[in-house]
Amino acid sequence: MADPSICVHHDCAMLPSIENLSRHAVFLDFDGTLVGIADRPNEVHAEASMLQLLERISYQVDRALAVVTGREIATIDRFLHPLKLPVGGVHGLERRDSLGRLHRTQTDDTTINATARAIAEAIGFERGVAIEIKSGAVALHFRLRPDLERRCCEIAEGLTCNRPDLVLLRGKKVFEIKFNGENKGTAIEAFLDEPPFTGRIPIFAGDDVTDEPGFIVVNALGGISIKIGPEESAASYRAENIDEFRNWLDKLALESPTGLD
Repeated sequence: MADPSICVHHDCAMLPSIENLSRHAVFLDFDGTLVGIADRPNEVHAEASMLQLLERISYQVDRALAVVTGREIATIDRFLHPLKLPVGGVHGLERRDSLGRLHRTQTDDTTINATARAIAEAIGFERGVAIEIKSGAVALHFRLRPDLERRCCEIAEGLTCNRPDLVLLRGKKVFEIKFNGENKGTAIEAFLDEPPFTGRIPIFAGDDVTDEPGFIVVNALGGISIKIGPEESAASYRAENIDEFRNWLDKLALESPTGLD
């Protein structure tokens, strides 16, 4: 049975009209929202036009724009170069604020490295899977081997079932084990407690289950939550795919003069 708090109605598909973007704070997931999901994590590409769009919208909201992602901050910087935006990384475990200050939840690298080794030993020499080690998390990607989903799930569940300090995140063709406590919702809340985000109406867009805590926080604050894709979600609005969401962002940028031209 579907969760009654999850929005699955057709009227959620319509993206909202925003008359005055300058009153808002904008939070954006990365993979599946700003860029397409690649077969391998390092193969995604942010087009120059997307970078220009992000810069323009950031200017319109007085720099109250942040990327909130499962990626590490350093990885986002590499993909978005030369832009250097505020970022909530590793599902909230690390965060760079608008002044460039880094905030990190203290985590045990020994635990993450041991978890990664245990995953590698359990999965063996299977081709098409990738183990991604981050600061405070490790991800097991199986996009190239969907036939291994059940096995990957069993491995991840086995490593977290008796570990209250760890949480298992189930994403699109990926299982991620991270330290418990922070999530994309807490990252958004932290940004909203600081200028230039303070006092603004939040907008958050994402495409995956890991974005749901962010949707819930934004909904509670009377903001705009946008799910990209057809899956069940707590988000108030929906874009059918990245292209529809990108067109919506483009329209917002065009309708809000910036003085950048």
